[in-house]
Formats: sequence, structure tokens, C-alpha cells
Amino acid sequence: MKFTRTLLFLALALGVSTTHAGPLSWLLGPDNYWECILETMPGTLTYGGSMEVIAKCSQQFPDKTKYELARPWLFKPKNHQDCLNTYMQGTNDPLAKQTIHQACYYLYPPP
Repeated sequence: MKFTRTLLFLALALGVSTTHAGPLSWLLGPDNYWECILETMPGTLTYGGSMEVIAKCSQQFPDKTKYELARPWLFKPKNHQDCLNTYMQGTNDPLAKQTIHQACYYLYPPP
């Protein structure tokens, strides 16, 4: 799904000289709750920041059970451990670390 949106975005970008943030975020934004967590949670330093990210992602994607396993892309993690190493950097809050760990578990399940 995200691949299709990316191709659509590239086609639109080549045909239209200006793009806005709205279409860009729709094309390249997260597809589910766990992707939303991985895109916005890294670098969170406080409990309040973690709760804000969780609330935002829960509002945007209320059904946490609708997701597909992540496919490795060129700049995306290739497995569970790579996901943890990539997204835990700079994150100090225990709730943020736990939530990132959950997201990596669901999207990149360990063998």
C-alpha cells in the first residue's frame, strides 16, 4: 500500500511543480498505529511526551490490530533487532522504550 502511494506521489511530483504538506503526509505517512509509533516516538525524553505520542497515534489509528508485517526497504530496519537499534536511539523515557519495543515486535517479529 505504501509502495503504491509512493509511486503515485512520484508521478504527481513529476507532473505538478508544487506539492503541499497535506498530500505528502498522506502519501508517505504511517499506515497503522505501530508505524505511527515508530515514526513519532523516537527521541522522546519524558513521560508526558510519550503519552502525547500514544494519544496522537491512538486518535489517528484507533484499531491497533489492523497492521501488516513491515517489509524491509532500503532505509528501513531488516529485522526485530535492527528495528530496536534504529528507533531506540536517543529515547530516554521507559514508556517510550516499551512502546517502541512493542511496535518493533508487531511489525518485525523476532524469529
